Amino acid sequence: MKVAITFSYLGDEYHGSQIQPSLKTVQGELQKACKRLKWSPKGVKISSRTDAGVNARMNFAVVEVPEGIKKDLPEGLLKGLNDILPSSICVYDAEEVSDDCNIRNAKSRIYRYRMELLENWKKNIDLGHYNDVLNLFLGEHDFSNFYKKEDDRSTIRIIEEISPWVSKENRIIGFEIKSKGFLWNQVRRIASCINGILNGDFSKKDVIQSLKSGSMKFDFGLAPSRWLTLWHLDHKKLIPKIRTSFTEPPIVLDFEDDRRVNSIIIEVEAKKHHAWLQFESSQMLKIKLEE
Repeated sequence: MKVAITFSYLGDEYHGSQIQPSLKTVQGELQKACKRLKWSPKGVKISSRTDAGVNARMNFAVVEVPEGIKKDLPEGLLKGLNDILPSSICVYDAEEVSDDCNIRNAKSRIYRYRMELLENWKKNIDLGHYNDVLNLFLGEHDFSNFYKKEDDRSTIRIIEEISPWVSKENRIIGFEIKSKGFLWNQVRRIASCINGILNGDFSKKDVIQSLKSGSMKFDFGLAPSRWLTLWHLDHKKLIPKIRTSFTEPPIVLDFEDDRRVNSIIIEVEAKKHHAWLQFESSQMLKIKLEE
């Protein structure tokens, strides 16, 4: 019997989501847990790949389990996996799927990038101006300047939605971006570009030109992976999941001129950020167990 699981993870501990020989990965940990339970002898297939350091509030995977597990769905399966998996991975939903379910074929993927945790982030940015910058990326474009080349795949992508991620008090936290599929490093390069425009390093014209033609080369930099989160997935074969957050991320400490001090602040903020993400996962699990 095939079961689709929904899970979250903290990316700092892993060399990406996809299994790699001799490296700790999210897929590798899921497969080890399934092996201990004598499930999924052919391995675990995951929906969305993420880079080293990138977090996920929501990702999907398909595992094969004995028919006898059906009566214990979802509680028994969730307990079985979570008792074995490291605390940095939380499985919070499970549902039976048909044999023809291609877990990779998600209808859409949503990422959130937490811009306010970048060292040179400018506070008190005008929200209207920020929204105008984000809208530069909306629609169909050639993102040749916004990805790490890996093969000959098309660099044309459609950004279905991109919007400010703000608190109830209109504090700009970052942005949310939605597409059917993203290129390698695409969202992190977009984040770096947005921050560069707001700091005066790049112009809107630079971005418009770079998105029109891949033949014009621009280097917009690469934002850190630890502030990027795979936030939500939508799959036609699965029951829709909760997209909205339960709480807002914690207030950020002010950065200083001293880089040594800032390195400490960043590590403190990373712990706060991880604790917030884990709380989000715990609430998803709580809702499922109370159904």
